[in-house]
Amino acid sequence: MFTVRKANETDLSDVANLSEIWVSECITYGLGANTEELLRNNIGDYFWVAEINSEIVGYITGSVHVSDGLAVIEQGEHYLEVDEVYVHPEYRSGNIGHVMVDKLLEAAEGNGITRSVVYSATKQWQKIIGFYEKHGFKMWFVQMYR
Repeated sequence: MFTVRKANETDLSDVANLSEIWVSECITYGLGANTEELLRNNIGDYFWVAEINSEIVGYITGSVHVSDGLAVIEQGEHYLEVDEVYVHPEYRSGNIGHVMVDKLLEAAEGNGITRSVVYSATKQWQKIIGFYEKHGFKMWFVQMYR
C-alpha cells in the first residue's frame, strides 16, 4: 500500500536521490538531476510524493502558467504544466504514477485551473502517450528528430 501526499522540506533529499536514479536509467533525453535547492522552489500545491512504509518511491511536480495564446489554450487562460513524474523502477506496476497525476490535477482544479499540458522527452514515448491518455490528455503536436 502506498500514500500520496504533498511534498515538504524533509522530502527533498529523497526526491533528489530519485531524480539521480531517473537520470541513471537513461530513459529521458536531456534530463539533468534535480538538486534539493531546485526542488525547494516547487514546494506547494503542485509537488507531491508517493511513499511506501515511509520511503519516498515517486514524485510529481507541476507549475501554473498563463497562456500566451497556445493553439489549444486561449490567451490569458491559466493552465497547469505537468513538469516531472517519476516512480522508482521497483514500484512502477503499482498504479503510483496514475494516483500522483490524479492528485496534481485535483490540486489544480481545486485552484480553478482546469486546463493542463504535459511535454515529455521520454525514450518510451509509446508508453507515455497511453499513460496520459488515461487522464484525459489528447495529442497536441509531435516533434521528431533524426
